[in-house]
Amino acid sequence: MQVVYDVAREYLGLEEYPGARHNPAIVGFAATTGNSWVQDDETPWCASFVGAILAQSGLQGTGRLNARSYLDWGTPVDLGDAAVGDVVVFWRGTRDGWQGHVGFYAGRDGDNILVLGGNQGNAVSIAPYSRDRLLGVRRVDIPRSTVALSTTVQASMAQMGAAATGGVTAVAALDGPSQTVALLCMGVVALAAVWIMRERIKKWGKGVR
Repeated sequence: MQVVYDVAREYLGLEEYPGARHNPAIVGFAATTGNSWVQDDETPWCASFVGAILAQSGLQGTGRLNARSYLDWGTPVDLGDAAVGDVVVFWRGTRDGWQGHVGFYAGRDGDNILVLGGNQGNAVSIAPYSRDRLLGVRRVDIPRSTVALSTTVQASMAQMGAAATGGVTAVAALDGPSQTVALLCMGVVALAAVWIMRERIKKWGKGVR
């Protein structure tokens, strides 16, 4: 999802502090994902980075610091259909182990997958990861929280607005019986528009945009 990727890009170059100091922004990633017990920038933070970016984008992550937790999140996507901003999960150690790495898909470079992620060389960067290490690609589920966000409903509103504006202009140019007939016609058009809106809302409820 491009909007998620754009938010993540804002952090490129952010890195851990050397020595005993800890970068508060990295510590903040953990707090944002519900892991405020983390008070350093050395605890693996690739998953907290992903979770924090999702939260800033109005989306819900897993809330966990385990990179592989994202294998059970969102919707699976084939690598060939991956889009910028999709979440990619890789194995570390062994394929069947528990360790992993998670970040955002940024493209391909031969047999490597480019990943925009945190804790890559102790920083937020875009780095290549071997396709052989890929465990899965997951896509952000965008919640359609209100009917007003539906593109079909927005289209209906635009159509109704245009029709009303044109109708008022036309009626104003008439007089007497002609205006009455025009007003009746506008009433029929309005009823038709309401019916179309109702049908589109029904489709929206079924997930049809």
